[in-house]
Amino acid sequence: MAATWALLLLTCLALQAFLLWGSARSQVTGFLSIDCGSDAASTDLNGIEWVADVDYIKEGKSLPVTGGRDRVLGNLRLFDGNQSKYCYSLANNAVQAGNFFLVRASIWAGISPPYTPRNSDGHFRFKLIVDGDVWEDVKVPYGTTTWYTYDIYMRAQGDKIDVCFARSTPDGDAPFINGLELRPLPSTLTSTIIMNGTGVLLVPLDRTDYGALSTMPSTVRYPSDPLDRIWLAYTSEAGDVNTTEATIDTDQIDKPPAQILQTAFMGKPYVTLNYTNLDPNVKYLAELYFAEIDPAVNASGQRVFNIFANGDLVTTLGDIDVFARVGANAAFGYPAVVSPNADGILTFNFTPTTTSIYPAYLAAAEFFSAKLATLLTSASVVSAVEEVKAGLGLSSYAGDPCLPLRFGYNWLNCSGTTITSLSLSNYQTGGTIAEAINTLTSLTEIYMDGNDLQGEIPDLGALTNLKVLDLSNNGLHGSIPDSLATLKNLKVLNLQNNNLSGEIPAALLQRKQASTLDFEFSGNPLCETNAGVTCSVSPTPSTPRGNTPSSDSSTKKKSNIGVIIGAAVAGILVVGIGVAVAVYCFCCRNRPSSTLEQPINKHQSSQQELSRRNQTPVITKVIPKSLYEFTFQEIKDATNNFSSQIGKGGFGPVYKGSLQDGRLVAIKVASNASNQGSKEFLNEVDLLSRIHHKNLVGFVGYCNEENLVLVYEFMSNGSLYDCLHGPYAKASPLSWTTRLRIVVDAAQGFDYLHYGCNPRIIHRDIKSSNILLNDHLEAKISDFGISRNTVMNETGAPPTALMGSMGYMDPEYLSSMKLTEKVDVYSFGVLLFEVICGRTAVFIDDSGQQFHIVEWAKSSIERGVIDDIVDASLHRQYDNSSVWKVLEIAMACVHFSSSQRPRMSAVYHELKEAERMELESDHRNVFDTPSVEFTTGGSDSNAFSYTHVNAR
Repeated sequence: MAATWALLLLTCLALQAFLLWGSARSQVTGFLSIDCGSDAASTDLNGIEWVADVDYIKEGKSLPVTGGRDRVLGNLRLFDGNQSKYCYSLANNAVQAGNFFLVRASIWAGISPPYTPRNSDGHFRFKLIVDGDVWEDVKVPYGTTTWYTYDIYMRAQGDKIDVCFARSTPDGDAPFINGLELRPLPSTLTSTIIMNGTGVLLVPLDRTDYGALSTMPSTVRYPSDPLDRIWLAYTSEAGDVNTTEATIDTDQIDKPPAQILQTAFMGKPYVTLNYTNLDPNVKYLAELYFAEIDPAVNASGQRVFNIFANGDLVTTLGDIDVFARVGANAAFGYPAVVSPNADGILTFNFTPTTTSIYPAYLAAAEFFSAKLATLLTSASVVSAVEEVKAGLGLSSYAGDPCLPLRFGYNWLNCSGTTITSLSLSNYQTGGTIAEAINTLTSLTEIYMDGNDLQGEIPDLGALTNLKVLDLSNNGLHGSIPDSLATLKNLKVLNLQNNNLSGEIPAALLQRKQASTLDFEFSGNPLCETNAGVTCSVSPTPSTPRGNTPSSDSSTKKKSNIGVIIGAAVAGILVVGIGVAVAVYCFCCRNRPSSTLEQPINKHQSSQQELSRRNQTPVITKVIPKSLYEFTFQEIKDATNNFSSQIGKGGFGPVYKGSLQDGRLVAIKVASNASNQGSKEFLNEVDLLSRIHHKNLVGFVGYCNEENLVLVYEFMSNGSLYDCLHGPYAKASPLSWTTRLRIVVDAAQGFDYLHYGCNPRIIHRDIKSSNILLNDHLEAKISDFGISRNTVMNETGAPPTALMGSMGYMDPEYLSSMKLTEKVDVYSFGVLLFEVICGRTAVFIDDSGQQFHIVEWAKSSIERGVIDDIVDASLHRQYDNSSVWKVLEIAMACVHFSSSQRPRMSAVYHELKEAERMELESDHRNVFDTPSVEFTTGGSDSNAFSYTHVNAR
């Protein structure tokens, strides 16, 4: 052991220095040291016991660290899954609400890391989270031999502390961790007193022993420091340091270790301490430590100095005379709450008074940034979520379910710490629905469709805010709870394709008949009356999942015939692809990019155009009874005989209407040009009745008499196109924050179409005129129906008819005819450029030259200049980093190769990050590591500087 110790001192490697730090001995109350990735307990060089992490986490992979030790911290745990975060829950007898702790994370990937970082600068980047707050943006270089440690002072909010790790972006670096440590802190420290009074977290940015000699250890920690704070040595020449072997009285409020006070850096005659790269909008806490160890100073008034911060006097309560205050060989601490200047620089000057015999000095310093701690989600909500997780087999999710922002559970939507929706559509989970879900009374939407859920539907009567409940395509059994009928706000109830039995509550059927509830229950052995004698199975429109009944043989035969016919038709279509492309491209050059964007002639539409068919419709789909079927007379009355046309789309003219109950609606009437028959129309109605999402325009009803009519909710603020390019766009421009919220909403809607609904839908005509805005400027997607042949057919082959609008169409799609969801991603990228630049997808500049917006913007992006392409109407009222973030997303979306484009889910999460950056733009990241410059001297010849980056 002695030989090993000598070798460590001689080599001075950071890894070995870290091991010398050790940890709290096992008998120290409240100390916890976790060796992450290890499967057995071990002991470090100081005899400190480390425990394996198997009792604290089940997720992630345990990997050996190349070049690491065989015992302590010789492994890491890698989290390469897709969860929003992975958490250790630290708990022992000391962790109780209100107690203070130092939490430390140690990170090293080894000389040969397990994977290559995705960042061009060669650094691993991921998020470090504690409870409900992002603690640190980790940045660790690839292949380094240096350990990185991150400390935070915090106050426990319960009987555990969650330390979590998350990717910075959905496709970012997988996080990893080597060691976690928990150390109790007394409530009597200056730092914890401040935390108690203000509710902040404190992040140590610097903790340095000024005055250490080169012969001394490079770090000081436990057992020299009973609180296990790590003090880094600032090595000085012997002539600049006072030292003593006398015992130092450390009975001072902040309990500095005696070892760091046995040396002191002496001024000539003053001392200067510089911190840079700070946030000018944030206050910092400095703890400055002194001890009068010079035997020549034996009376008051011999060494007296003041402290200034950026020229402002800090010692406003009197000069610093350590001997006068505490005598010789005793610790004295001076706390100061300070602010940097506008350039992020903070300079401390320790200046002797004119009567002082001896120069100023400094023994040690701590420097903290502060961040207001976020209150966690309430214990009652967390308890309910825990039961829901257990029932559904989702116990791998840990930490706060909603916090931090962007890092709550993937399948929950929260507003702050309030859970508003549960999104588990097609999540490939099973189990049962816990009764505790009934206590989550803020829920407005529950999507659990497309899984393998068993058991009964619990009582949900307390969910009075619930608007959507989709439990379709599972294996649920039992009866439909009567409590569902009491939910006055419930608008959509989908229970199709389960094993539910018994009578349907009469109140639900009444609401269905009254069109106040979109209620689907086919595919279950249910009674549709209250007779209670016989039960018949309702028609099943789609193949159920799990243990639901399968389709009969005739249905299977029809499906097979459909596959054969579809394949034959597809073969014929191949012959005509070249002609189709040529014709389509010609049409694109001769038609407007968006029919909704054209001027409307109110006298153009005639009654003859509206009366397009008087034949009896052929019913081919079971249309939900809850969906209102309007008569043509009701449509005429609602539109005042079609007097208020507000647009014209591919389906036909669009009219504003008012229903008898006062609701405003948008009414689309099929034109002769739509070429849609009653069969196709009813297919579309069936699809629209089953697709529900907050970012899709709501479907109200239809008419299938002498005209084919679709009725949608009315969007009072028109389209995104209107707001960006309409007559009032420049006078009342959308703010950058609003634009971000709109594209975030739209991305979430498109992600739902691609992967959240059944069948999956590729929109194929994404453009600003198809993003509609309600009175709260919330975005909803329009024109996503089956009439556009956007749905993957039964063979899995996409439709072959070219669709889209000029400027938005994917070039690869035009050339290959291969349709995937990445076609939508390309169009959405063009839309993002449109939102940033305030220009249409294709535009003509002042010189009369036509440009495509992507090509026009690229040259400025490549030069790193964006102000000349960002919409001038924003008047530079935006955070540059947020705009750059959206530009990066847009460029990824319009990549020439569809395989290199992100999925819409990744686009959504990246846009959420850009939105967060904009919302927090007035508060820069207070965790930026400052550089520290330490200077002393009375003249330039005696001055020197030292830049110290907090080693982590």
